Order: sequence, then structure tokens, then C-alpha cells
Amino acid sequence: MLAAGEDRRGTPMKTRTCLAVLALAAACAPLPPPRVYMPPAGAVPSGPFGGGQLAPRATAMGGLRLCDGASAANVGPVSWDRMAVAFTPHIQTAAGALLRNPTSGACLSSGFGPRRTASGGGREHLGVDLANAGGGYIRAAGPGRVTAAGWRGTYGLFVEIDHGRGVRTRYGHLNEIDPTLGVGSRVAGGAAIGRMGATGNATGVHLHYEVLIRGRHVDPLSYGS
Repeated sequence: MLAAGEDRRGTPMKTRTCLAVLALAAACAPLPPPRVYMPPAGAVPSGPFGGGQLAPRATAMGGLRLCDGASAANVGPVSWDRMAVAFTPHIQTAAGALLRNPTSGACLSSGFGPRRTASGGGREHLGVDLANAGGGYIRAAGPGRVTAAGWRGTYGLFVEIDHGRGVRTRYGHLNEIDPTLGVGSRVAGGAAIGRMGATGNATGVHLHYEVLIRGRHVDPLSYGS
């Protein structure tokens, strides 16, 4: 015989009513919002470049060390611990500040100016060489528009960026260029545009970095300090 207020299974009717209300509320509750991955601050999507990873934007390097075994010719004063004394993080130009070292921690292997040989000959070196045996990202020195991206003779894989107001930067010997970049692409300052390599006329993994002001090559280490 059922007690007052119980169903056939002996469950109090009040308890059943509460359970039914809770079940209905759960069924009608809105679904939790989907989790959205937010990249770390300063990161930029690189698409297939770099295996689909996110390459953090470059931060300005605080100093520049002369590579072990590199000659101090054409690099300006060097401190006792082989740091470039006159180095500053940015080149001041009419187009704004540019990174003086647009790499992920390379050392200075060769400076701007004439390269002499033992026989007295040589040739003009129109940029600086920044070396890192482990490679790493190459960054846009400042915001601008890509005017070249591909193979260019002795430069190997090559990128040129027009920053406006007669200021251009060039990046040579890359191992890889972000395939989403092409002529006309806009890039943000510090964004990864490629990886360091040894393509073209190169004897080791490094970046050949040039800065042009109104068509004239200037020394990336000393110009616009």
C-alpha cells in the first residue's frame, strides 16, 4: 500500500517533481560557448609558413655581438666583449624607425663597405651580414609593401620592402619566404617574412641586409642613429 505522497516505487512525489524540474532546466540551459584559441600578444598568423605556427613579432635587439672569428673590419668600434659599440636598436628614417637587426638573435659577421683581399683587390659590400648557424626568422624591419619576393641571382631567395618616402630594405640568402607574401603584399613591422638560409652566393647561414635611402645604399649599422 502506497504511503501518502509516494509513487509506485516509493519515491516521495515532491522529490520526483524537483528532479523533473532540474532535468528540464538542464535540457533547456544554453550550451557553453565554444573555446576560442587566442594567440599570445604580439603574435601574427603565418599560414603554412613555419608549419602553421604563430611567429611572434620581433622585439628590437638591445645589442649586437661580433661573430666568433669574424674580422672587425667595417663594423666600427668593438668593445672588449666583442659588442658593436655604436649599435642602437632602431634606424631613424623619413619612413619611421626600422629594426637595425631584423633577425632572431644573429651575430655580426661582416660590415658595410669595401671588402679587401690579401692581394689588395676586393669589392664593395652593400649591406651587413648577420649570421646564425641555427637559422631563425627574418623580420620586416618596418611596415611597408613587398616589392620583390623570390629568387634574385647571387642574393638567392630575396625579399625587398618599400617603407615609403624613398626608404627600402632588402633581405638576401633566405632559406624560405612566407608563401603568403607576394609583390604588393602589406607587411607589419617585425612580422616574420622568411627564414635565414644560405641560398645564392653564400658560404654559411646568414642574412644579407641592405638599407636604401632614395636609391642609395647606406650602412645599416651607422645610418640614422
